[in-house]
Amino acid sequence: MATKQREKIIALLAESDEPMVAGEISTRLDLHVTTARFHLAKLVDEGRVETTTVPTLGVGRPSVGYQLVHQAPTGALLGHLLGQLGSTRAARERAGAEAGRLWAEQHSSPVIAADLPDPVTVASEILGKLGFQVSNIVSAFGSHELRLCSCPLQDIARTHPEVARGVARGVIEQALAAGSPALSSQYAVSVSPDPSGGDCEIVLRLAPVRRGAGPLAEIPFR
Repeated sequence: MATKQREKIIALLAESDEPMVAGEISTRLDLHVTTARFHLAKLVDEGRVETTTVPTLGVGRPSVGYQLVHQAPTGALLGHLLGQLGSTRAARERAGAEAGRLWAEQHSSPVIAADLPDPVTVASEILGKLGFQVSNIVSAFGSHELRLCSCPLQDIARTHPEVARGVARGVIEQALAAGSPALSSQYAVSVSPDPSGGDCEIVLRLAPVRRGAGPLAEIPFR
């Protein structure tokens, strides 16, 4: 629902030649003005919408207007490039995972430790270096769930979610391998969208590998 409402706001702003204020947007889309401001703030955080000042008629301070962030003509090129990573979604996800490993490798520091590193600490450190924001961590029965903002992958996820899923998985797999070869062999990484239906957060799960069991099923990254 949140995604659909924000896409409606994007479509409305795209039709307008001038910046629009929150009150006008809420009226046009039949939303409470507080709800409209909430979604607009999220779109601003994602870099899809920007604010500007709108003069008011008569006396008073200028209002806050909203308009789309104008992208360079090459903006659509990213989607075309991602589509060339493979002829199937599985192939593009594998390519994304490899790119994620290389990305993490460039920002990882060698870890020398006598004891097995904590997988959550290893994952959190590399995620922070790459611009993700970890908002919550839950650990139970040897498994770890990290909820984080996927903002660095938003542009990729809009057109090729399978590539974004692969990148996120590859980043953590490489971080675990850099922390300790034993660590990477003990945990399987899976990625899923925010269960609350949001369009920014994703969930990373580090689950102990069960010997003799098949590979973990992955929930598609939206």
